[in-house]
Amino acid sequence: MEVRQLKYLLSIGREGTFTAAAEKLFISQSALSQQVKSMEEELGVPLFDRSRNRLHFTEAGALLHQRAKHIVREVEEAKKAIHELEQLYRGTLRIGVVQTINAYLIPKIVAHFSSRYPEVQLRVHELSAPEIERQLSEHELDLGLSFKPTDYPKLTFDPLFEEELMLIVNPQHPFARREEVEAKALESEQLMLLSEGYCTRRIWDEAAKMADISPKVLIEMNTISSLLSALEDHPKAGTILPALTMKMKAAHGLSAIRIVHPSPTRTAGILWRAQGYRSKASRKLAEIATNMVQELKQ
Repeated sequence: MEVRQLKYLLSIGREGTFTAAAEKLFISQSALSQQVKSMEEELGVPLFDRSRNRLHFTEAGALLHQRAKHIVREVEEAKKAIHELEQLYRGTLRIGVVQTINAYLIPKIVAHFSSRYPEVQLRVHELSAPEIERQLSEHELDLGLSFKPTDYPKLTFDPLFEEELMLIVNPQHPFARREEVEAKALESEQLMLLSEGYCTRRIWDEAAKMADISPKVLIEMNTISSLLSALEDHPKAGTILPALTMKMKAAHGLSAIRIVHPSPTRTAGILWRAQGYRSKASRKLAEIATNMVQELKQ
């Protein structure tokens, strides 16, 4: 059985019919059918239930399909590793980044990396933490700059730094001159927050639950810059965002107040597939990110 045949099997599984799969593979339907027949003869079992309009795997076919995913991935990663021995640091690096890191740290990291390794094409995708975890686990990303994963145990996490979530307000807000505020004091405040599903929102919701409060959510938005801009029109409202947010241009003139009892915090770091191949380019970018964070701490 050849890797090429396993790729054909994966394509049929995705497309659902021999005709659609053949079109995607740029081969004739008869050639594809012959390859499947060859695999079935070699294994001695049918791989598809052909009694329905849309193809369905038999039990044996489903088992081979699942194994084929891993085999093809391993072969592709082996080819990639060998290619790097001949072409040092060439290729494409796909990175998933959460909003605050993308807005503040990534421009510096990317500029430094690209000046040293101009042959590598960087593709940076700003995504939510759960989406980074999903895409990384499904091999759609090479690494992620995000938070400790919660739903994907097969991902590993190298911590970079820990930061607090802050109450950020307009200078006209009653809390603007305070250095800190207790979480309970926010129960009667109007808050503008990131939408549910974002890691920052999840951390704040957990802190509010610990403080036994249910603050009023005035507005939900999907971007940090939008929340910061909205503070101009809502001087009596506040938002809760990571401390790094105050490094953004959109935060100029705003005030950040520590939240205590409890103090919501998050740990940012680098996400990898636990047993996945780590290219030299990805390891170098992780090294640059680590060194840059250490410099900022000094």
